[in-house]
Amino acid sequence: MGTSGGQEEKNQVPLLESLYPDCPGCKCADLSAKGAGPPFKVLWMVMLIVICNALPISSLFPFVYFMVDDFGIAAKKEDIGYYAGALGSVFMFGRFVSSMAWGIFADKYGRRRVFVLGLLSVIVFQMIFGTTSSFWVALAARFLLGAFNGILGPVKAYASEICNEENQAWGLSFVNTSWSLGLIIGPAVGGFLARPAVNFPSTFSQDGFFGRYPYILPSIIQAAFALCGLVVIKFMPETIHKHEKKHATDDQIKITETAEPEESFWRNRGLIASIAVYCVWCFMEIAFSEVFSLWSVSPREHDGLGLLTSDVGIVLAVSGASVFVFNMTLFPHLANYLGPILVTRVPAIICAPVLLLFPYVCKLEGTVQWLVLNILSLTRHILSTAVVTGTFMLTNNSVPTSQRGAANGLSLSCVSFFRTAGPAGAGSFFAWSQSRRDAKFLPGVQVVFAMLEVWVILAIFATLPPFLPRSINRAYYITHPEKETEETDEEAR
Repeated sequence: MGTSGGQEEKNQVPLLESLYPDCPGCKCADLSAKGAGPPFKVLWMVMLIVICNALPISSLFPFVYFMVDDFGIAAKKEDIGYYAGALGSVFMFGRFVSSMAWGIFADKYGRRRVFVLGLLSVIVFQMIFGTTSSFWVALAARFLLGAFNGILGPVKAYASEICNEENQAWGLSFVNTSWSLGLIIGPAVGGFLARPAVNFPSTFSQDGFFGRYPYILPSIIQAAFALCGLVVIKFMPETIHKHEKKHATDDQIKITETAEPEESFWRNRGLIASIAVYCVWCFMEIAFSEVFSLWSVSPREHDGLGLLTSDVGIVLAVSGASVFVFNMTLFPHLANYLGPILVTRVPAIICAPVLLLFPYVCKLEGTVQWLVLNILSLTRHILSTAVVTGTFMLTNNSVPTSQRGAANGLSLSCVSFFRTAGPAGAGSFFAWSQSRRDAKFLPGVQVVFAMLEVWVILAIFATLPPFLPRSINRAYYITHPEKETEETDEEAR
């Protein structure tokens, strides 16, 4: 449970014995320690950076079918899906390959440098993607965008480091909320702005620039967002510590942050367990998204809901708005009250029965069905975002600040693999379920949601002792004060 303000001060253990005046991390830590509330000014900047990172992931989905068709690479219309799937998934593969390296880079050279390089990659590779007439160039651009855009891992570390322990939930709520917003805004940008000469013939000519390059306009908008992000980064403080030991003498003053000793990731049970929970949950999450998109538009005679795609969009929009309100109001207080472990475990436990109710929505009709579907959807989305943000907190708590970039990079690499595999596996499983609608045990789509339930249960078990140690309920520097003292003595010498 959360602690009161007096108890928090009593339990606070100094991290660094000394502040190094020329160290950007020490300056940021000093401001964080003195600050009474969340640093909202910097967090809004973080939100812009994360949205810029998320936009390219989903912006191509509304027009990727037409883009592949225009490339002329598919021998027949039925084959377009394979090439479209490759363009959609190769970004995640690029991120899987490079995220760990970007995390290490961020720990050594700074978070802001990774942000700058990531936004530059959005500008360069999105413009290549939007102007090419070759499928293979487009595929390479998507892969390179995923490989060179290493923002997401380091930005989770950054959001924790600009906040003190009490406000860490605020920082990570901003990251998760802005990520979700980017994934929602992305398809809107791509769907509305792609092929403008076709969609808005009175404004854009087929013989003009946007007629020759029908997919460049969404890329231009994303590049403009990225340019704004590059300007904003100039005003964001750096958080990594840069200590010149030979000058660490007279002008050191007392504060509560320092550089921490390094420890092997593979012996860090808390880190491995938190990453495992994150990967298992995200596999379930993206598999559910794939299943929901198929099930909701399937005919009612196939145990689907028979909805239009516009109806599905409304359901997701309502859920997205609910998640935004929850993250910006309730979650930080809930996380401070329960602590990171329980704020991850409890929503996962509640989500288990909620998930099993979905197959029975098809037995309802009219307004009742619409109301129940929206309630279940927004409830599941809120619970899921609490679990994911909780795993962010656990990952950051399990390592010292000098390893947070690498730890979040490792986490992102692992989850990218699971997110690559999830949609394909879920889609195939859903197709198989349609062949057993008359089965006596878990007929039709019920078996699909039951399989998703298995992943929820695995995630719940991974949050229990002995898998998830209780020590990572608090920040690393509080649970490992003796290691911080040893590091301080060593630096002073």
